[in-house]
Amino acid sequence: MALIAASAFAQFQTGNIYGQVQAKDGSVLPGVTVTLTGVGAPQSTITDAQGDFRFINLSPGTYSIKAELAGFGTASRTGVGVRVGANADVTMVLNPSVTESITVTGEAPLLDVRKAGTAINVTKVELEKIPTSRDPWTILQQAPAVLVDRMNVGGNQSGQQSNYIGKGASAAQNTWNVDGVNITDEGATGSSPTYYDFDAFEEMQVTTGGSDPRIMTPGVQLNMVTKRGTNDFRGSGRYFYTPGKYQSEASVPTEAQTYLSHTNEVNFVRDYGAEAGGPIWKDHLWLWAAVAENKISNVNSALLGAIDTFDNIILRDKNAKVNAQLLPSNSGVGLYTYGDKVRNARSLGPFRPFETSWHQSGPTKVYKLEDTQIFGSSLYLTGMASKVDGGFRLDPNGGLGINAPTAWRGSDTVWHGNFAFYNTDRPQRQYRLDGSKFFDMGNLNHELKFGFGYRKTPVSSSSGWPGPTAGYWRFRSAGYCAARNLAAGCAQGKLFRDSNKSMDEKTNDLYVGDTIIAGNLTLQAGLRWDQQKGKNIANSAAANPVLATPVTGIPGCAPPNICQLPGVAYGGDSRSLKWDAVSPRIGLTYALGANKKTLLRAGYNRYVNQLGSTILGANLLAPYYSYFVFLGFDKNGDKAIQRDELVRLQAFYYVDPTNPGATTPNTRLDYSMKPPKTDELILGFERELITDFSVGVNYSYRRYTDMLETRPEKHQGQGDFYAASDYVVGGTAGGAFTDVDGKTITTGQVPFYVLKPGIDAPVYYVIRNRPDYRQTYNGIEVTATKRLANRWMLRGNVSYNNWTQHTGPNSFYDPTPRIQTVSPANQAWCLGACSGPVVERSAGSGSFKDVFINSKWSMNV
Repeated sequence: MALIAASAFAQFQTGNIYGQVQAKDGSVLPGVTVTLTGVGAPQSTITDAQGDFRFINLSPGTYSIKAELAGFGTASRTGVGVRVGANADVTMVLNPSVTESITVTGEAPLLDVRKAGTAINVTKVELEKIPTSRDPWTILQQAPAVLVDRMNVGGNQSGQQSNYIGKGASAAQNTWNVDGVNITDEGATGSSPTYYDFDAFEEMQVTTGGSDPRIMTPGVQLNMVTKRGTNDFRGSGRYFYTPGKYQSEASVPTEAQTYLSHTNEVNFVRDYGAEAGGPIWKDHLWLWAAVAENKISNVNSALLGAIDTFDNIILRDKNAKVNAQLLPSNSGVGLYTYGDKVRNARSLGPFRPFETSWHQSGPTKVYKLEDTQIFGSSLYLTGMASKVDGGFRLDPNGGLGINAPTAWRGSDTVWHGNFAFYNTDRPQRQYRLDGSKFFDMGNLNHELKFGFGYRKTPVSSSSGWPGPTAGYWRFRSAGYCAARNLAAGCAQGKLFRDSNKSMDEKTNDLYVGDTIIAGNLTLQAGLRWDQQKGKNIANSAAANPVLATPVTGIPGCAPPNICQLPGVAYGGDSRSLKWDAVSPRIGLTYALGANKKTLLRAGYNRYVNQLGSTILGANLLAPYYSYFVFLGFDKNGDKAIQRDELVRLQAFYYVDPTNPGATTPNTRLDYSMKPPKTDELILGFERELITDFSVGVNYSYRRYTDMLETRPEKHQGQGDFYAASDYVVGGTAGGAFTDVDGKTITTGQVPFYVLKPGIDAPVYYVIRNRPDYRQTYNGIEVTATKRLANRWMLRGNVSYNNWTQHTGPNSFYDPTPRIQTVSPANQAWCLGACSGPVVERSAGSGSFKDVFINSKWSMNV
């Protein structure tokens, strides 16, 4: 049997064709020669004793099949589509007459009897023909039960990553795969490390649940497959331009008319690129390459009297792929992907003028080498090695270094002068060996899948404040100053020690699974083992220039407090946090009737969370800067903090004021913690009503347990955790309030709690499993799918999502309940017993921080 030059790791980048050859009377025919043509080199195989044949690990595309047997006519089938992670089942019928041939044109049946999970496939035709804002986050919105935090109108948000969740799994559990390479960013866990050329993709698949043992996490899995060269020379080019004049007029909200002249607007969106591919050596060696640039130019909201400022984002992408099949039983793939984002003014806005915005840069490069070998006619092995050079910089436009201007913030909350910097390096290396073995036992067909993987994802980053003081003044209103017994013109002086953090993370996985077919019943059973190890590694941070020596003689800076931020050298963790987990998977599908037009599905699956940046919470130099907050006055008006301008200590963060030079973090890891896990139950029904059109209903139940928390302890390392019994009622909160716009807000009244006398405020913390706590998800998806035929197609869905949390008496330490209002923030930031809906808040530097992803109902057509 010849092997097509296709990539391995079929779940993420290829599909399969399974079939059977029958005589006209329905009896199976062994020994039939079946030939496949289409993408890549032709293949041939011989049907087994049960008349079955298979072509696996096929690149997405359209194929033709021909069956031949001496003494019979031939049978041909054209237009058979292969989709990512999907299986096409075909039946070929041979006529006893050698002079009669049977030709069938059309796709394989729409229902996939081997599919026990929930996923959508977006084909090349849909990517090219359906108008969208042309980025992967827009495709994610099309999947049932996937909720995204923004609407991307005309591509104006394509230069930013959207936050999204699916079926109750947090955004940190999402994964990104390009041509079988897991490129998920572990520094901003669950996000993409780069941006993409939309026209470089052949197909995308969004998976939200299922029994495939190759999936680790409960989050949304996005699998993207780039185009490839074939035996035909082909290419395409594009130029898209969207001028801002085509947008509607946006009016400034009434409450903002006192300070805003206009809101955000699109200046223009421009997208151009080209791709081409073809044979270098027909049937043996193919090349494909693409290049693109996308510029998104927005006009930011402007204060009254201010000059308009432009936030320009440029996305540059290059892709190249070589497919080779020098031997009938061996194929190889080489992939190179380059994605860069350059942004002149990230976070530009009314309160962040140009000099305080960031210049963003940093390309991400992906390299992959892969080889597939077939042994005999039933054993496939694929080895893959990949490398990701990831990372980026956020440099303030005000400048870097000790001689750069100092940042300051006015009493009107507008920033001036400069801002903080951030840079990060996030390389990845991955090695995989995956295989499939086909065999029969009696009347049962088996497909055994197995594989092993290793992934290394270290992260290092640095952030701080430019200028001679490594800090800034925040000037306050006269009312603020008077309330603190200070004269008008007072300010908060914030002085920082840089946050320089590094971690090392390694992951091993091993899986085995079997697909058993017995008549109309298909059983999928699998087992997956994951071992994740993470460790904070040594790093250091220089002293704050103003607080290199202790400040004395002002309130708050007397013993035991030491108002100093000396340089520190952190030795890293003495041991690694290790998560071991075993995840069982089982899925069932049953096709009703001989024509298999109705399919019933059921599955039970367990997933585990990816470790990601969890360990950074216990890093001495993370997750944020160490800093002191003083009250004082800028006596000389130079906007830079001097020691003699500080009048008293107000607060401190991420530092022990009694030992600011400590090299032991205040937060530690519980090394006995378990990895958070998810148990899932799926029930489904799908019916092909007419050719190429089906409807379906899926129900999903999920239970999330062993979730993490950061709990304070009274003495470091002793596990004497704060509990609700350490608190007493301190008063009541709630009632009628007047907001900044003069509106009256009325809430219910609830008690708030304070620590009992004699119990100090928390200083030490532990990252551990949260006791007495769980989350559940119940969801229903109703879908309708019309495959492209007769010049039209359709994908539509309606989803009901019910994501709730359940808290027991030991799940919290501060018993203060939330105030009952319509604001979802009260549930997102609840301290105490918060049983009820879970509300995910958009997070990250590119997020809309007041957007809450909590829709009970969602619809997409």
